[in-house]
Amino acid sequence: MTHRSLRFEYIPVPGWPRLAWLAQCHRTHNVVTVFHGSGVEVTDDWFAEAAWAGEFESGDFDRTDLVAGSGGRIRDGELVFVSSASTVDRLQSLERPDGAWVSNSLSCLVAAADAQIDESSGRYFWLFRTIVGGMRKYRRLFPTSAGPINLTYFDNLVWDGAALITRVKPGMGRDFSTFDRYYGFLQTSMQALAGNAGAAARHTRFDLLSTASSGYDSPTVTVLAKQAGAKQVLCFDQARRGLDDSGEPLARALGLEPVVVERMAWKSAALPEVPFIASDSHGGDVFFRGAESLLSGKVLLTGYHGDKIWAKDCHSAVDENIVRGDQSGLSITEYRLRAGMIHCPVSFWGVRQIKDIHRLSNLPEMAPWDVPGDYSRPICRRIVEGAGVPREMFGMEKKATWVLLLRGKEFLSPQSLDDYTAWLKDRRGAWIKRGRIPPVLNQQLDQFEVTIRKRVSLMGMADPPAWYKPALRSTPFVRVIWRVGEAPSRMRRYIFPWALEHNRKAYAPAF
Repeated sequence: MTHRSLRFEYIPVPGWPRLAWLAQCHRTHNVVTVFHGSGVEVTDDWFAEAAWAGEFESGDFDRTDLVAGSGGRIRDGELVFVSSASTVDRLQSLERPDGAWVSNSLSCLVAAADAQIDESSGRYFWLFRTIVGGMRKYRRLFPTSAGPINLTYFDNLVWDGAALITRVKPGMGRDFSTFDRYYGFLQTSMQALAGNAGAAARHTRFDLLSTASSGYDSPTVTVLAKQAGAKQVLCFDQARRGLDDSGEPLARALGLEPVVVERMAWKSAALPEVPFIASDSHGGDVFFRGAESLLSGKVLLTGYHGDKIWAKDCHSAVDENIVRGDQSGLSITEYRLRAGMIHCPVSFWGVRQIKDIHRLSNLPEMAPWDVPGDYSRPICRRIVEGAGVPREMFGMEKKATWVLLLRGKEFLSPQSLDDYTAWLKDRRGAWIKRGRIPPVLNQQLDQFEVTIRKRVSLMGMADPPAWYKPALRSTPFVRVIWRVGEAPSRMRRYIFPWALEHNRKAYAPAF
């Protein structure tokens, strides 16, 4: 049964993260109640905290796969909940006896349902990580005392008045037969996105803010952003191991204003890791916390997944399943709602046609932009060099800004570590109650275990040899060694329940 005319009832919640929302759908009547933060756009027919490549006033974000952020759109007697067209963001939904609840925040939905999770489980890291294997393999159900919460990446959800169903986004069948056609698609899409984000009809307008490093992906995105009118670019001063990774020279070469932020500035904030860890149990994008003053009112343009979409030699499954190399970018999901920004990973545009894009990278005409070695992305190099950036200024060495909270020396900031350790101590009964051994609260032993795991995963070598990744894909024994070495230590693997408990407090005023 479907209701003839669904309609919204909006309840703004002071004190909520600005871009958060929760929709309560009912089977007994046609009113959908939407609780929301101050930055969510609301109309009679739709609500959104999103930017898309299309006219803002029409609210047609349900009819495109070029959308960042989320929202809901009533059309033809049904309500379409729209997710971000990437796998670094998601929708959360919970089926209930009287209907269904949907939110762009897992913490919000857990708080609304007064749900509890197993604090003694160290499996949340693996649960969220399954999205790396692609859309067909990820674990969709997140267990709670209120019932399983469904995690929906990329696809949309449809409420017809009786049930929630998954619907595939539109947008397949674009012509990427030549580099010029693909590049033109990226350019026109970015210009349309910029027009939408800054539309005069918005209550809150957004500016484009790109990121730039010394790699391939973010410089490519920065060139597209500059062409669409962006003025500034966010640069972090270094990558892991203290390597210089600032995109400041590249930004200046493009005539953009670089805003340089210290990569480790996040450690000076209060419990800075909480919203990041509460997103994916990893928290690797916590370095964005140091740039929070710059992020409000921005569409943050990133190059997450560029390692697959733009690589010349891509060994992962080249199909619309969206297989990733890691989960980088996913931990921004909860934080961005509080920071008041929309996260748009441009490299996901057209991602389901990765076969066509990969074919372009290997065309003979791309040979002038194909550099020797295994770190070559001809599409990126052609775009960035074509914008006037010297070859030696980018894409020379692969670096990473991601913070390894679970496997590296950089664990939690001092205040967070004290809070987390106290939390573990107070809840030791949760382990004992389930017949499990509580974690050892000793930092020295923890660091020893981290070191051992790292040596196991890399077979005692600082850098794996060339045969290592192919062996990882094809040899069960090597996969087991990698998995053991990649698992968080006994002390670190429980940080998700700790972070979720803190992060759900942001939604207490409404529930």
